[in-house]
Amino acid sequence: MKKSLILMAALALGGCATSWPETAYINPQIIPANQQYYSGNSITLEGIDRREAAYVISVKKKEKAPVLVNPYAPLGQILSDKLSEGLRSQGLNVGNTGTTNLQLEVLQAAVNVEEKTFTYVTKSKVSLRATADFQGNRVSKQYNASSSKEGPGQPDMSELESTLNQQLSGLLQQVLADQQLRGYLKGQPG
Repeated sequence: MKKSLILMAALALGGCATSWPETAYINPQIIPANQQYYSGNSITLEGIDRREAAYVISVKKKEKAPVLVNPYAPLGQILSDKLSEGLRSQGLNVGNTGTTNLQLEVLQAAVNVEEKTFTYVTKSKVSLRATADFQGNRVSKQYNASSSKEGPGQPDMSELESTLNQQLSGLLQQVLADQQLRGYLKGQPG
């Protein structure tokens, strides 16, 4: 009896049609700095998306083509704008000219949902690389985050966006707090 109730509930949940939006709202939050680390330093900042595909969310249901959801704007641009906001809050001038060039590369950024027999498996993986170049001296750092979750109901779009936004926020905060990068951004590579 219990098994048939679980099976009926799973079929009812699995049979519900969900329409997915065409774009995902990717908006990682940056915590403004309460301390000025830079004084008068200027840099250039470029965001580059190195991923093979533009989508940030993929939903794969059995025997159906996956639904792919792209961000509302190019991901490299969204993340470089957010990083720029964080760096400015730390006292750095971010513009078209500067003594240091900072490049933020998006290597991976996706949440993948896959329907299993009675559950949905949600896996996310985000990988960013920051490279600072001060007069030919370079440092490159990679930042990674991932998560995995399995549950009976199909996750909704806001859950998936929230997972990705939290991971991106965490990685951007790591870039902002990286002491070695700060040295290059100050023009003092160590």
